[in-house]
Amino acid sequence: MLTICLLLLLYSMLKKPVDSLVDKVKDADWKRAAGSAFKKIVAYSGKAGREATRIVLRFYYALTDGDLSSTDKALVYAGIIYIVVPHDLLPKKTLGLIGLVDDAGVAAWVYKKIRKSISPAIEQKVNDTLNDWFGYEVSVS
Repeated sequence: MLTICLLLLLYSMLKKPVDSLVDKVKDADWKRAAGSAFKKIVAYSGKAGREATRIVLRFYYALTDGDLSSTDKALVYAGIIYIVVPHDLLPKKTLGLIGLVDDAGVAAWVYKKIRKSISPAIEQKVNDTLNDWFGYEVSVS
């Protein structure tokens, strides 16, 4: 399923037809996929920090709590995995800052596709999770 979701993400970004790929994931077990992704998000958060984790948690909660189409679920799942797994087109480990470019591009593209599905309730869950993991933010006035 992951491979199909990643292909769907790539094809979507390239504006290629995705209907045959969507058909393959429309009955996917998104709850199971989200559970697997959450474990990766936890590991990622320790390295990435609060703000980098924020977008990934938005994706996660949109996947688990949002009202997304099968296509958007596949895009969100692929986006999460692409961002949190260190193996991608431009590896962060070897390319440093340049390696963040493709991750940022994927994050921005997926966010643009689903931003209307990120409700205040999802934002609250994101903030609660970040506060649990990183402590409460201190606002500087």
